[in-house]
Amino acid sequence: MKVFSVKLLLESIVTPAPIPPSKTFEESIILLRATHKELIEQMVIEHFVNDTYENAIGGQTTWRFVKMLDIFELSDEFEGDIQFKEVYSRFLPFDEMMTAEEAIQLYALDQ
Repeated sequence: MKVFSVKLLLESIVTPAPIPPSKTFEESIILLRATHKELIEQMVIEHFVNDTYENAIGGQTTWRFVKMLDIFELSDEFEGDIQFKEVYSRFLPFDEMMTAEEAIQLYALDQ
């Protein structure tokens, strides 16, 4: 099986909406084993279902998968279970409402 590095964008949805309005995204890189690159997107969609929890102000926060930004086939050998292991993550907080496409353009996340 081949090993892939997959760059994803996740979005935080907070209810009730924060005042003043704000938005947070997470850029994440995970590792996946698959026989073909074409299988990766379906694996990611099935794995990243919406995750909702009560936040610190008594509302709800939901993290949802937005987009697969990039896929790289790795040449390194890995032992053990690496499925969906996160190797990099950063939060992208904004002090205003922002769409995923605007965040992608602003940070050139798809490059």
